[in-house]
Amino acid sequence: MKKVWVVICTLLFIGLINYLCTFTGMKFIDSSFFCGLLSTIIIHFFTSTGGFSSNQVRLQVQAQTGMKVEEEETSFHPSVAFYTAVAYTVVSLIAIIIYYKDYFI
Repeated sequence: MKKVWVVICTLLFIGLINYLCTFTGMKFIDSSFFCGLLSTIIIHFFTSTGGFSSNQVRLQVQAQTGMKVEEEETSFHPSVAFYTAVAYTVVSLIAIIIYYKDYFI
């Protein structure tokens, strides 16, 4: 049941961000792919360990203390919210292709 709530909340959040983009003059369908892609990137960045931000902190601690700190392995364990954001992005891309099929062909 918790996973269902995570999916619903993620979809509502991405949909709300997408709806707020319509106030800038963009169509809902035009901004849907970019909102989904941005949400996917943000979720990936904040749920992964290691990487650039962790190395930055590690190097700063080493510089201040003079003690060597072990480097953390980069790992990512996808969550339900990440899969939901990826699915939103894929569905919005398919919807854009169908909506603008005359333009592409």
